[in-house]
Amino acid sequence: MNHQKNRGMLFACSLLGGMTFSVWANHANDMFKTMDTNGDNMVSAAEHAAGVKTMFAKMDTDVDGNVTAVEMDASHKMKMKDDKGMRHAMSSADKIKIMDTNGDGMLSAAEHDAGAQQKFSEMDTDKNGSLSREEMQAGHRMMKKEKPEAKQDSGT
Repeated sequence: MNHQKNRGMLFACSLLGGMTFSVWANHANDMFKTMDTNGDNMVSAAEHAAGVKTMFAKMDTDVDGNVTAVEMDASHKMKMKDDKGMRHAMSSADKIKIMDTNGDGMLSAAEHDAGAQQKFSEMDTDKNGSLSREEMQAGHRMMKKEKPEAKQDSGT
């Protein structure tokens, strides 16, 4: 279960799922630019945490502190309008299940933040407390490789 949870933490940072490579690369680059709020070409732990909170808030449309599969699906649909070709390999319910530590079928802000913090630590390979563009892209490449094989090219 721990290995499965680690694989699921990828969702907290990016929700990249099964995007085509070029769309995925553009999305990862856009995410880096968005999170690098001070423009120093590094994403600090604080910048990353703030970016993750913003992503969660966008998904939590009823503002109850939890994201359901329905809310996540709606967020994906909105994102797909902006990022043509974006496809998710895992269902929203499956992503939530992996990170849902209390088993209530929803993703709380705390669960989302914890997953993102863990993923940040994994991506910070030089352990300097910040992510370079290369570290973030490498981390997202790993996430893409970790998605379920059977659903990789399903177009869902």
